[in-house]
Amino acid sequence: MATLTPPRPPETAPAPGRGPGTPLRAALAPVGLVMAAAAGGVALAPGYASPAPVYAVLPLCALLSVAVTLAARARLSPLAGILVGLPLPLAGVVVCAARLPGQGTGVLGGTVEALLHSGARILTSAAPTPLNADTLTLPLLATWITGVASVLLWQGTRPALAVLPGLLALVGAVVLNGPVAPPGFPSIGLVAVAAVLLMAASSDGRTAARARAGSEDLRIEVDAPETQTLGRLGRILVTAVAAALAAAATVFGGPVLLSSWEAAPGDPREAVRPPLAPEAALNPLGYLAAWAAEPDDPLLTVRSEEPVDLRWVALAEFTGTTWLPEGGYRAAGEVLPDPVPPPPHATGVRAEISVGDDLPGGWAPVVGVPRRVGLQPLGYDAVSGTVVSADGDIAGARYEVAGDVADWRAVELADASVPADAVFDRYRELPPGAPPVLNDVAAAVAGQGSPYERAVLLSEYLRESHYFSAQTPGGHGYANVADVLAPPGQQGGGGTSEQFASAFAMLARAAGLPSRVVVGFGSGADEGDGVRTVTTGDALAWGEVYFNGVGWVPFSVTPGEEGGDGAEEASSGAAEAEAPEEADDANGADDDTGPGAPPEREPGAAPLWPFLTAGGLLLATAAAVPALRLARSRWRLRPGAPERRVLGSWRELCDHLRQCAGAPPPPGHTVGDTVALVQALLPEEGREWARVDLRRLAGAVNRVGFAPGAGVSATEAAHITDGVRRQSRALRRTLGRGRRLAWWFDPRPLFWRAP
Repeated sequence: MATLTPPRPPETAPAPGRGPGTPLRAALAPVGLVMAAAAGGVALAPGYASPAPVYAVLPLCALLSVAVTLAARARLSPLAGILVGLPLPLAGVVVCAARLPGQGTGVLGGTVEALLHSGARILTSAAPTPLNADTLTLPLLATWITGVASVLLWQGTRPALAVLPGLLALVGAVVLNGPVAPPGFPSIGLVAVAAVLLMAASSDGRTAARARAGSEDLRIEVDAPETQTLGRLGRILVTAVAAALAAAATVFGGPVLLSSWEAAPGDPREAVRPPLAPEAALNPLGYLAAWAAEPDDPLLTVRSEEPVDLRWVALAEFTGTTWLPEGGYRAAGEVLPDPVPPPPHATGVRAEISVGDDLPGGWAPVVGVPRRVGLQPLGYDAVSGTVVSADGDIAGARYEVAGDVADWRAVELADASVPADAVFDRYRELPPGAPPVLNDVAAAVAGQGSPYERAVLLSEYLRESHYFSAQTPGGHGYANVADVLAPPGQQGGGGTSEQFASAFAMLARAAGLPSRVVVGFGSGADEGDGVRTVTTGDALAWGEVYFNGVGWVPFSVTPGEEGGDGAEEASSGAAEAEAPEEADDANGADDDTGPGAPPEREPGAAPLWPFLTAGGLLLATAAAVPALRLARSRWRLRPGAPERRVLGSWRELCDHLRQCAGAPPPPGHTVGDTVALVQALLPEEGREWARVDLRRLAGAVNRVGFAPGAGVSATEAAHITDGVRRQSRALRRTLGRGRRLAWWFDPRPLFWRAP
């Protein structure tokens, strides 16, 4: 049927990016906008200590921002639409302050604190970022603003720019995460799919706008509803395929293309000074002399399956008279950052620690390299592995700690080198005024050999040429160490682990080795049921040297106690490194890392998630084919204009015939010839019914195609539709079981042109 349509005034033609558009555009545009707005939050979530809530909250925020802004813009101006939705993210901040309090006091104070300092809290916290109102507010507001900006750009004159806010949010999330989070390929895939959906919706909207606006001349419109339907389904299918390809190319192709790229992102946290200052006024090393003189005072109790040694404080800066703790400390959650490099052959150990009233300072004793500490709020220094209580003194605290205890093996350390980077200069420096005995001992004892051999020789020199004396006065500066040390070949003086740890670090620095001092505790006395009491006599210090690819390696440097029978065992939170002559035995050591160690994956083993994701995409694609085919069949046979139902029934039957026969009817076949082909394929017992149904269909198709004036009644069209359904089922029953099962999963009919 042809219709004459008068020209439409130009000013009433809708803009390409505005207006209701077609159903395809109405469905694709919001989905694309939400995906673009959520991409930044999905990329940011892995950088949090508890990523699951972030994965839920930020995409939900993106969904609400897009939905609210679209609804508001339907009736309000852009500015009014922004202001109407603004209370929702602010309410979200209030909820976060109530459920996940940060450093603010109360709900109101926490909300104000989060709004003012959220960005600073993220940059001054240890990675992974602890989850609280202070660290979640900025991403929450940024996600909301991203969704609002995307909607406003989509409804503007250039809808293709709607993906730009999401892309900028994604870049910001990647920069904010730095090196602690995995690459954001899934988020890049979200942006890519969002771009495909928005381009498809924009193209569909422009087509609809041109159809509505037309030209200023008189137009002739020809009704072709079925052709338009097929075109719409085709666009849906093309959009789905393009979106799947874009997602696959970014999520799976990106890692493959960049697998050999060794560049690492910078950490923005390094540019910000942490607010928690180290407790320089307290020197934990200075307590050891007094504790050695009074060794029976309890300091803390430890409950664990096996005896564990504890690390307390690492000290790196030497002034000539004292060692100072490393710092500063960053606010951290219960989960602490992964150590770099990871401790070798680590065994996971858990312990429950109850601190007594006499342990000074805010430092928290931990196991090995701490991975999880149930103490809040806390500060953490990733360089030294030191944990502090952000509330002040640690006395009276009770918490659980999990850490990795390394297994140092001499065979792996024998050829290890020490770093020459400028960042390690502070661990090699000795202030002016060093006594000559330091250089004499370093040259005579550790003047040759590999760095590891030199460190072992220095530790053996201290243990074998000196003795432990609990009565030695406190002090670990140049003067104190000079009184204890003796030239090589002579018997040295007595001291506590305070003097010997300080002497080892000084000698190592004089020998060019980056070193520091660490204070900790032995495993304590067994009280039964896995409980051990750690007293002042269990406190000791040791030295550590840094090796490339291995990290800080502890060395036992304290001789046996005065009058004792043997050397004191190292209690450094890890086993004592073996001497070079024991390397042959280490080659045959059992590599079992113990029951608490995490399972190790083979170097060549591929991660499982790409295969699971690919399988999910394949299943989704397989399910989409029958869904699209069934939807098209219902669309063709739905109630409506009789002529349209007749043509839809004819096309449905032709598709069934082609799928059963394996080839389309010859181009020169008439309607009667095609009906005869269908009837020949049907079984004998149903041919009488088929003859009636097919004769009725053929007559109606010829009347609609060649005699429009004759018309088809609604009742006749309904009978024809029912007959086509019967004969289509009969055609499917003529096939084998395998082809019947795969019937609706065949995607080819979706691409066949209507006869």
